[in-house]
Amino acid sequence: MAALGGAFVTRAGFSCAGLNQAGLGAREKNSLTLQHSRPYLLRELGQSSLSGQFVTGNGALGMVLSTQGIKGLRQSSLWLSYGLKLHPDVSAGMGIHIWNTSLPEQAFYATGISFALGIRVRIHQQWILGGHVLHPASWSSLSIPSAPEGMTLAAGFSCTFLKSAIIYSEVHIKPGYGIILVEGLEWHLNKRVSMGAGFSDKPFTFSWGISLRHTKWSIQFAFQYRTTSGTVPFTSLSHVW
Repeated sequence: MAALGGAFVTRAGFSCAGLNQAGLGAREKNSLTLQHSRPYLLRELGQSSLSGQFVTGNGALGMVLSTQGIKGLRQSSLWLSYGLKLHPDVSAGMGIHIWNTSLPEQAFYATGISFALGIRVRIHQQWILGGHVLHPASWSSLSIPSAPEGMTLAAGFSCTFLKSAIIYSEVHIKPGYGIILVEGLEWHLNKRVSMGAGFSDKPFTFSWGISLRHTKWSIQFAFQYRTTSGTVPFTSLSHVW
């Protein structure tokens, strides 16, 4: 997703538990992923996460545990999600998001909980539709909202063409930003190498990445350039079984 400008509503990749819970219903294999990113290219602001997706019958369970911060200020986040295949071409999912900000003198300073819902529908061999709502409601221990992200509505489609390329097109609606256009392109060069690129317009973001696969392992390198925060590199390592 980091390489596709923020497109996610039709994907069923390694990050479904925290991004597109409906994609869990389309997963056919278990996976574990380690990811690290560095906003503003600063080591002190690095974010690390561990995610797992585990197939269970007609669906899959997912979790993402992430942490970031500097000395004296640490932000942690946990996603617990489940996706279910309702029909061979339809899957839906839900996730519960718990977050906390800790201080040296107070381990639980800003704690909150929210949820997300999603649906993914294949309408043709090449076409998939998706919809997602993030943080439609939340609870916080503070008197002011402390959700890491505000409520976001997302809808879009993906289309496979030339047998090895996928185009993604989405519309996101977010308070303070209005309508955000997101476009992405993924190209599978062969069974081991794929590349992706994408952009969104509010704030303007351009991203690019490459994925390398060998047997049951996959490693991804990507970056995002955003006018509000500069360049952010992403690295992840996944194991599938």
